[in-house]
Amino acid sequence: MDNRIFSIENSILKIQVNKMGAELASVLQLNNHYEFIWNANPAVWNRHAPILFPIVGKLNNNKVHINNSLYEMSQHGFARDCDFELVNKTETELQFLLKSNEQTLEKYPFQFELFIIYGFTNEINQLKVTYKIVNKSALEMPFSIGAHPGFMLPVANLNEFEIDFFEGNSIERHLLADGLFNNKTETLPLINHKLSLSEEVFDKDAIVIKNCASKTISLNHKNSNFKVSCSFNDFTDLGIWAKKGNHNFVCLEPWLGYADEVGFEEDIADKKGIIRLPEGDTFEASYYLNFTS
Repeated sequence: MDNRIFSIENSILKIQVNKMGAELASVLQLNNHYEFIWNANPAVWNRHAPILFPIVGKLNNNKVHINNSLYEMSQHGFARDCDFELVNKTETELQFLLKSNEQTLEKYPFQFELFIIYGFTNEINQLKVTYKIVNKSALEMPFSIGAHPGFMLPVANLNEFEIDFFEGNSIERHLLADGLFNNKTETLPLINHKLSLSEEVFDKDAIVIKNCASKTISLNHKNSNFKVSCSFNDFTDLGIWAKKGNHNFVCLEPWLGYADEVGFEEDIADKKGIIRLPEGDTFEASYYLNFTS
C-alpha cells in the first residue's frame, strides 16, 4: 500500500485517507465492495474530498486583505494541497495535523495548527469528521473552513437522484458569477422536502445555501437503496455541487463561510461568514456521514 495512504475499517466500512490534504480518498462498503467516494478522475475533477481552509470559495481577484496587507490565495485555500502529518492512529480513528510553516505564512500570516480527525462511531455505517483549529498567533485569526466530499453515483444519471432536506417547502439559492456572489438569489421548490436533481440545476454552478435551516440532508437514488446522509449541526452553510455536464458524482459540502461577493475589497475579518478565533483559542466542528447501498 502507498505509505501516504492510511486506512481503518469496521465490519461495514473501510476508509482510506491521503496525507496530502488529509483527504478522504475512499469509503468502501465491504459486503458489496461499493465505493462511495469519487475517484478523482483528472479528466473530470481531480479531487476526492478536499478540505477548504483558510477560506471557502473564491476570492475577488484571488486576493485577500489581511491586516492592511494583500495576499494571493487560490479558491478554497491551501490546506487541500498541503502535506499533513499522521499524528494518531487507532482501530477506529485517524488524526492528521497541518502546522503553519514558511509556505503557508506567505499566503496567510497566522500561526496555527489544523487537525483533521476521521473516526467511526457507534453507528457502524457512520463516519465522523472533525476539524480542530488552534490559533497559535498573538492576535485574532479570521478564517473559514469547509468540507467538499464527492460521492460516486451508482447510476450516471442525475435525474434519478434527489436531495432530501427533511423540512421546508423551498430553499433559497445564492447565485454565483465566475465563483463570486452576485447578490442575486433564486428559490428552488421542494416536493415533500426533496429537491430533484438534474444536469440543468447545476448550470448556474453550485447550489449555495447560506444559514441552511436543515442540518441533515441526504443524497438518495430514487430507484435503489443508495443513500448518503450528512449531518452538520456545527456548520452554518451548505454547498451542493456537480461538475457541469457530468453525471457521475455529487458533492455535499458543509461550510463555515463562503466566497466573496463581486467587488469585495475589505479586510477578511469583515467578510460575511468569517470566524474570528481569539489568540490562543481552539475551534472545533464536526459533521457525520452515513452510507447505505
